Amino acid sequence: MQKQLTIGETSVLCAVSVRMLRHWESVGLLRPGRDSNGYRLYSEDDIARIRRIRRIRLYRDLGLTTEQIRAALDGPATETLTLMREQRARISGHITQLQLILQDIDELSAYAHNMKENEDMDSPYTDEAHDRWGDSPQWMEYAEYRTRTDDAQQQADLDAMRALELELAQAMRDGVKPGSEAADELALRHRESLTWYHVTPSMHVCLAKMYVNDQRFRAHYDSIEPGLAAWLHDVIAAQAATEGVNAEHARWE
Repeated sequence: MQKQLTIGETSVLCAVSVRMLRHWESVGLLRPGRDSNGYRLYSEDDIARIRRIRRIRLYRDLGLTTEQIRAALDGPATETLTLMREQRARISGHITQLQLILQDIDELSAYAHNMKENEDMDSPYTDEAHDRWGDSPQWMEYAEYRTRTDDAQQQADLDAMRALELELAQAMRDGVKPGSEAADELALRHRESLTWYHVTPSMHVCLAKMYVNDQRFRAHYDSIEPGLAAWLHDVIAAQAATEGVNAEHARWE
């Protein structure tokens, strides 16, 4: 006759809590016998089943599929170890991906809080911009842009803007008038060149006003071509008007 153990003895022998044994019974995984007083009694077959359940739980916790668990339980040790090596490689790859995600989160947070140091792409006015717009959706877009694009792409975007500024200056010298088809096309290209965040026509007009009213921006554009800041403002305002924006009431959206 098989020796039968109490639930406490079984818990110690199998290194499984009494609570877990009762849970497995409640979900139908175990069906221990009972003595005349109704106390649970576990047979050798029950013990073997508990150990098998523990192995299933272990392999499930390790991320194996049902088929892989079956192979681990029923196959030779060499096959189980092969499964473990393959699973380890998958988990290691996943950890690497998570570490990269953590780096992106840290970098995004650093840009959002204006704490990224020694960045060649940073403007000397970054601190001022953060103070003015650091809580805006556009600043978060800027932080996301800096995070998701590498230095080469950011430099390429900056170079493209600088090249467009030279085109704008040439168009002004050539007598292109604000509101003309050529001027509207240049205004659209200028808006598209602002890759750091999405710029609506109304926001574009707000920026154009800043190009004129902020001495630093005016000096930048006028150093390329005298009068360029004012001309660009008029070009942007005229194009935005075709999209229903009244320059006098333009707002930052």
